[in-house]
Amino acid sequence: MADEEIVRAVREFLDRGYPDERRLDALRSQGEDPRLFGEAADQGWFALTVPEADGGLGLSPAALVPLFRLFGQRLVTGPLLEQMLLPGLLLGTARDGETHTRLGAAVSGGRRVAVLDPGSTHDWREANGALGLDAEVLSGSVDLVRFGAVSDLFAAVVDGGPDGTAAVLVVDRDRPGVTVTGHRSTDPGASYARVTLDNVAVAPGDVVARGEDAAVLVTALRGWQRVLVAAELAGIARHVLDLSVEFAKQREQFGRPIGGFQAVKHLAASAAQRVIMLESFVEAVVGDSATRPPESLALAALALKGAAAEAGRSVCEDALQIHGGIGFTHEHELHWYYKRALSLRTWYGDERETAIETGRRLVSAHV
Repeated sequence: MADEEIVRAVREFLDRGYPDERRLDALRSQGEDPRLFGEAADQGWFALTVPEADGGLGLSPAALVPLFRLFGQRLVTGPLLEQMLLPGLLLGTARDGETHTRLGAAVSGGRRVAVLDPGSTHDWREANGALGLDAEVLSGSVDLVRFGAVSDLFAAVVDGGPDGTAAVLVVDRDRPGVTVTGHRSTDPGASYARVTLDNVAVAPGDVVARGEDAAVLVTALRGWQRVLVAAELAGIARHVLDLSVEFAKQREQFGRPIGGFQAVKHLAASAAQRVIMLESFVEAVVGDSATRPPESLALAALALKGAAAEAGRSVCEDALQIHGGIGFTHEHELHWYYKRALSLRTWYGDERETAIETGRRLVSAHV
């Protein structure tokens, strides 16, 4: 099935089966819509990037980008990023048959998977925690785990550092030593939890990758999460721009539409410029992702995520200005898009964090 056909099929499903009232119910429940989760599994969304040998379509994560732009435009929330990206990446690396069986359950929707990654933030890295693997015992904690409280399988990232070896493991929630504590969150699209691992015994079937293989996998995992979040922010920015332009055509002040006033025209034109630039940036990164070396793609993903964080926030704020503040009200859809954009802005780095990290990597490469 071609990428365009997949996007068309998902769009048609959302048109007929995901009305505004259902979306609003999910937003009021921090992205939870169990029915949508089951429908997505039945339609094969979670199998798109899974290797063909494991029953999937074997597509590149790049094929998910137009879907996440669509999810941003329609404000479709829930653990779609984790469920559509993680199993494919992990199954493409894992060698143990037991690991494949457990991840296969996530592909069918029988299990929900979340990622334990201390690297989801740079500014709060120390507060977010760390994971360590010593003598086949996994310990540590991660404070920011999206959908951690409602997931039953965790992909744990061990960076390693100077005194350890990088590793990626899958850990069942019911394993002795695993504690999950939910957080209160203002993100309308995701719940969060702290996951603590207290001397969790590691079996061969838990190990997805070690050493250099793990480092490559973590680079891909973080890079593609940044790209897909950027795509979702691009979709949000496009929708609020379209919403604002339509509002400016209809809302009248002093006997004429406010879109005729120069100040509003400038706001809309500036927002449109940023939306078009972001959409082009997304396409540029995705377009040559197949030929880029892993580190080069990771650097491009960092720059893209920073641009998306800034554009998503600023376009929403311009939309609020054009709407005259009505978008701040809890009942208006712009309110939900803005809150979602602010939440995605910080996930795997906002514009400041990504700029610093990009500069650090560029300097390190030339030292």
